[in-house]
Amino acid sequence: MERRPGVAYRRPDGDPDRFVVEAAGEPRLDVDALPRNDWMEATVEEDRERLRSALDDDDVDVTYRLAVDDGPTWVRERGRRDESGDVVGYLLPAGEEDERRRRLERQRERLEEFAGVVSHDLRNPLSVAVGNVELAREFDGEAADERLDRARDALDWMDDLTADLLALAREGRIVEGTETVDLRSVVDAAWRTVGAGPETALVVEGALPTVECDRSRLRQALENLFRNAIEHGASDGCSPGEVSGGDDTDAGDASSRRGGPADASLRVFVGALPNGFYVADDGPGIDPAERESVFEPGRTTAADGTGFGLAIVERIAEAHGWSVSATEGRAGGARFEFAGVESVDEVDSTGPGRGSLATESGGSPTT
Repeated sequence: MERRPGVAYRRPDGDPDRFVVEAAGEPRLDVDALPRNDWMEATVEEDRERLRSALDDDDVDVTYRLAVDDGPTWVRERGRRDESGDVVGYLLPAGEEDERRRRLERQRERLEEFAGVVSHDLRNPLSVAVGNVELAREFDGEAADERLDRARDALDWMDDLTADLLALAREGRIVEGTETVDLRSVVDAAWRTVGAGPETALVVEGALPTVECDRSRLRQALENLFRNAIEHGASDGCSPGEVSGGDDTDAGDASSRRGGPADASLRVFVGALPNGFYVADDGPGIDPAERESVFEPGRTTAADGTGFGLAIVERIAEAHGWSVSATEGRAGGARFEFAGVESVDEVDSTGPGRGSLATESGGSPTT
């Protein structure tokens, strides 16, 4: 009988982690190096979900990368589920055509994700710019100039963001470079860009640390968290990008005082943790069953949302070597905790505490 190429295998009950070799007829694959258990651990992380999805079907035909020997190897798995529920088939080295097709698919997936990121992140500063230009028409003198300055700042941020996103698409990187950054300054800049109105207040709980980060990417993550809090927690009629015409005070400065405006319908809190920081709010919060899935791309409960905001936040955190998790704040709203963030000690001639985790008088390090 002619020996068929490939490694004949069986996956009991279709378990993606188990791989039983039935016959080894493929010299191009080192059978001894193939894992028998924890197969998914040996699969390149970006390809794991695709393999799991393929193994859920009755007919399996999937190309993916397996981390064996000296590096990732492209393989093609073809099989079928039998009457007992096992998946049986052959594992083969992926041909050049298979690899080329899969690379094109991955490029298409990255392009779709990039298009979603651009659409999501450019929408907010554009809304701020348009809102301020419209309000400038209603004012004269310095009041009009101030609105136009805010619009220009938002457009400048759009230009910076576009350049960074293009770099991400071309080079596959999120963090371009790091620097020592005062977290408070990034928080204030992000809050101003979001353009929150008097219905919302930013409450900074105590001193924030100085951290090593990519300032632009961290600002992007904070903007997405602030926008998410306002979209899901503010009263009807208040949304990110709205600019109040009844007060010429910069929302970022006015709302950063301890406690915020007395009439605020939503407060957004930022504070330090022993190994990081948090962003929380006193809105309706997140259902415990959905706290892990909120970071999945495309997942949103907002009618006009894209579902990329929190996915971008997670990617930015991971690119810094941090982790981010969703939980419940002390005020009952949503809380996002960043862990693995090392604070940078700095000597500040103006007084102690600039780079420390100490809180201001009356403040609290937790929310």
